[in-house]
Amino acid sequence: MKKHILAFAAFGMLTFSVMAQTLTFDDVSMKYGYKNANGVWQIPPRYQVAFAFQHLDRKFAVVKYDGRWGCIDDAGNMIVRNIFNTQEEAQLAGDHWYSAEEPGKWIYPARNPSDGKWGFVNYYGQWKYEPEYEGAGLYVGEDPMSFAPVKKAGRWGCIDSKGILIINNIFFTEEDAIEAGRQWIVGRHYDTWRMAVTNERGRWGAVNYLGRWVVQPRYQMVRQFSSDHNYIYTQAKSRGRWGNIDRNGNIISDFIFSKEKDCVYALSQIEHGRPLDDWRLPEMRTDSNADGTYPWGWVRADGSWAIQPLYLEVSHFANDTGLFATAKCDNGLWASIDNMGNLLSKPIFVLSSEAAKAGREWDLNLQDVEDAELGHWLHPIKEEGSGHWGYVDFEGNWVIQPRFEDAKPFIFKWNNRVAPVKEAGKWGCIDHTGQFVVKPIYNNSADAYVAARQWGTKKKF
Repeated sequence: MKKHILAFAAFGMLTFSVMAQTLTFDDVSMKYGYKNANGVWQIPPRYQVAFAFQHLDRKFAVVKYDGRWGCIDDAGNMIVRNIFNTQEEAQLAGDHWYSAEEPGKWIYPARNPSDGKWGFVNYYGQWKYEPEYEGAGLYVGEDPMSFAPVKKAGRWGCIDSKGILIINNIFFTEEDAIEAGRQWIVGRHYDTWRMAVTNERGRWGAVNYLGRWVVQPRYQMVRQFSSDHNYIYTQAKSRGRWGNIDRNGNIISDFIFSKEKDCVYALSQIEHGRPLDDWRLPEMRTDSNADGTYPWGWVRADGSWAIQPLYLEVSHFANDTGLFATAKCDNGLWASIDNMGNLLSKPIFVLSSEAAKAGREWDLNLQDVEDAELGHWLHPIKEEGSGHWGYVDFEGNWVIQPRFEDAKPFIFKWNNRVAPVKEAGKWGCIDHTGQFVVKPIYNNSADAYVAARQWGTKKKF
């Protein structure tokens, strides 16, 4: 009895050895096949690419034949037809075959070789849904909530497990359609989830996960809604300007912003609940003047004008909620301006920074800052007609008449402040009344400044 058992075991080992399939490349045909343990072709070399057999029972191998992927059993029978584009798809079908599931339970995208259209087949290659699509992808999810992306008229949508279109063909990419399909499976974001797309005329809007328009396609551009903010707001472009809209198409900020980043910044003020009545942002008017220039003003976060666009250039209000800024007026000179649009000074300053100093003096006095006193500080200005220099107060009124060849800002503080000026080709320093406290005998303002420092440590007035 023991001899019979040993003999049977030896026969089994011999049989397994002879029947064992070893993946082998044939140098003559340049194809892959499978040999047994004796080196004899058990499955002739006919495959462009092939992989080793999987599992000890009900074995199968993934192979590429005639340019498509499928699966064979250990006898070389094609148990999954070579209809797949990728190894991964064929592997999935092979796994379903191995699990002994019925061919119709799982279906796969396949391309009809006669017309290039895509449909869906079982792993035997029988059509489940006829080929009518420009493209198709694998099913995602489990019944009854499973879907597959399909392409028609250049756009992607999704069908369910019964082949019914559940998501309109409106998305640019297969990935976008799959993302919409995943939202359909979850089913929690019907009223919130949005994706920006275009219509057939290239106008932008936004759709929900069923591919239905929620924001009508009327814009030049719509940015994608952010999932971080639950798809509440985004930026849209109309007539060359940017504005903010919500997920239902309501306008949050009017289309006034020439830069998208400014539009995003305005939205952030709304989202963070800042006091918007005091918020100001420099912006150009949408239409130009007769000379082709675009006047500037300041807008609120909702895109309405806080200060009308009347100026050649403007600066920012400090932190966009400050009480003063600067504006370049029609005469090409700068003035300081308050947050209601009232000029604080005459437009006499050559530089915005000079006008800002005048505005800062007004602001400090308004805040009742210690040592702040309106009119205390004087600002050097060149008179346009004569070309001479003098000094004005923060409102732009002459305090020291223009009689100098050049002038520098006042230095030091309060009762010992002086300013270098040039007269008859030489530099000296004057006090706030215009009287010389350092005679004009120096070749440059720096030397006069050094002398003024010596005077300032001794003389008070």
